[in-house]
Formats: sequence, structure tokens, C-alpha cells
Amino acid sequence: MTKTPRIGLWFAGASVIFFTRAFLFSSWVSRGPEVQQALHINTAQMGLLSMLYPAGGLAGILFAGALVHRFGSRNVNTTIAIVAATSLGLLGFAVDSGNFLTASICLFFMGLPMALNDFIGNMEGSAVDKASKRSLFPAIHGSFGVGMLLAASIASYLIAQKVSITTSFFMAAILIGVLAVAAGFAFPEHKAPDVSDATKAKNKRQALAVWGEKRSLILAVLGFSFIMAEMTAGTWMPIALTNGGYSGAEAASAFGVFWIVITIARLIGGFIVDLIGRFRTVLFSAIFTVAGILIFMTSEMTGLQMLGICIWGLGISLGFPLVVSSMGDDVAMASPRVNMIITVVYISSITVGPALGALGQATSIYVAFGIPLVMMVITAIFSGATKPLVIKK
Repeated sequence: MTKTPRIGLWFAGASVIFFTRAFLFSSWVSRGPEVQQALHINTAQMGLLSMLYPAGGLAGILFAGALVHRFGSRNVNTTIAIVAATSLGLLGFAVDSGNFLTASICLFFMGLPMALNDFIGNMEGSAVDKASKRSLFPAIHGSFGVGMLLAASIASYLIAQKVSITTSFFMAAILIGVLAVAAGFAFPEHKAPDVSDATKAKNKRQALAVWGEKRSLILAVLGFSFIMAEMTAGTWMPIALTNGGYSGAEAASAFGVFWIVITIARLIGGFIVDLIGRFRTVLFSAIFTVAGILIFMTSEMTGLQMLGICIWGLGISLGFPLVVSSMGDDVAMASPRVNMIITVVYISSITVGPALGALGQATSIYVAFGIPLVMMVITAIFSGATKPLVIKK
């Protein structure tokens, strides 16, 4: 077998992993307003409920590296795909029956395997990117946008057709399970080598050492900010729009437009980075995100919701992938640094629900968007950390 077809299949597998994770997340958040209504909970309680998905993810990421090293990407991927799909399917029944406790458990066990999925997708995507002569990583991340967009579009149609949440989530679960399991077989079989106790101790020291590296910590803050801006839109944008007079189907469609912008930007992102460089791309990404959030926050007065949505999506499209890329500048330390930033991602995701939910309940959800706005201003200030790392030899 030639190298090119193998890389093509490997690329496809990593892309599908990103696609299925996005499809799962978008399937549930696109129907967030209905979930809130069916469970009879207020904005603050919805914030706490939405926290459970990333809380499960944070629990999962703690074991991601060890599990993949021990059992390999293929085996771990098969198991987590089944767990995630089953949890999504059960979530529909829990929501339609108004069972808050069961819905909470389902969300936690949706997030837990998705964190491992996130780790596998980034590690396999980074590996195939380095094995290829072309830059593939932005396009792999672009498949996440395709999943978000497609799930939001389907949700909009199903809402308009008055299809129940149970049926909607059950169909999505089947699709996710089948595709995710199949994608894992595209990965090369990574055999875990036998390592000495000294090597294991060294690996543990490296994993801890990254938390004391100034550059890594700054990059983690940048990643935290971009993901907070993305999760804010994912969890609260449809709810804010329905509170502002949009129907559920219209809000889901607007959320789909948001991901159309992100997807297109990520698919052409490699050309943008080649043209102006990684640091400038991150800087402009932060500035555009600030502008988009500001426009959306004031849209109740201006009526410019869609303009804010598009600029917001354009801003966050390339930020996080480039921060992950920055973490991988030193191949020898790529694994612990990528694990670090994914851990930070889930910490960021956990804060979005309760922080914005509590502030939104006290004031309005539009005012609560000021939290990610401030974080993105900080990101713009410290974006210089994404300049290529000079590795001393």
C-alpha cells in the first residue's frame, strides 16, 4: 500500500471523529430551549445542567492519555462511541418525560467519552498532519464545523416538523455510533511500547512540568478564552434568540449560520495562516470575536443579530486550532501539552454554564455575554504567545 492512500484514510478517520463529536453536541444544544421548557427549569438551572456535559469531559480527559496508550486509539474509540451514542439516545427519553435527574446523568456520560474523543481526534489529527506534506489540521477541525452545521440544520427541520426530542436524539445517536466506530478503523495501529520505570517516571514529570511553563500557561488562557466564546454561543445563543422573539426553528437556523461561517473559515484557514502568519491570525481572530460579541450583545436595540453571529463565528473559527498547533511546536512535548490544553478546555466549558446562567438570571443573557468578551480582549493582548517556538538543540 502506498503512503498517500493511507494518509488519506487516516485523514478521513480523524475528520469523522471531529464531525461526530460536533454532531452530538449540536444535536442537543440546538434544542436547548425545548430542553429547558420540558424540564421546567429557569436560566440559572439551565446553566447548571449545561455544566454537566463538560464536567463529564473533565473527568474523562484525566484518563485519556493513559487509556489510549494502554489500549490504542481504535479500541478506546469504539468503546466511547457506544457510550456517547447510548447516553444521547437516553437523554431524549429523559427530557420528554421531564426527568431532570436522568437527563443530568445522561449529559455527564455524554461529555465523558467526548473528552476522550477530543483527545484522540487531536492526537491523530496532529499525527497525520505531520505525516503529510500538506497542512491538514485546519481542515480536520473544519469537519467539526460541518457536524455542528448539519446537526443544527436537521434540528431546525425536525423542530418545524414537530418531531419529538426523543426521536430526534435517538436518530442522531444511531448515526453518531455507526460513524464514530467505523472512523476508528482508519487509524494506524499504535502499539504501546514496553517502557521502563524510569521512562514512566520521566513521562509523569513532563506531564506535570507543562503546568509550570509560562508559554504553555499563556496559551492555555488563550485556548480557554476561545472555547469559552465558542461554548457561550453553543449553549446560550439559541436561548438568547428565542428570548428575543425568534421561534425555536429560527434560532436553530441562526445557529446553523454561525457554524457555516466557522466551517468555511476553517476550510480556507491554512491559506490565511500562510499569508499573514499564525500570530497575526490569532490576533485578528480575537479582535473579530470581540466585535461579534459586542454587536450581538446590543442586537436587541439594533436588530443586527445575524451580523453579530457571522462576525462572532468568523472570529472564533481559527483561534483554538492555532493555539493547539502552538502547543505542538515541540514534538517531544506535544502530548502532555495537548493534554493540558484539552483539560483547560473542559474547565472553560464548565464555567460557561453556571457563570453565564447566574448572571443571565440576575440581569439578562445578553449582558452575560460580557464575560467571554473580556476574556477575548485578554486573548488579543497576549496573542504574541502563539509565535513559533524556537527549540534549542
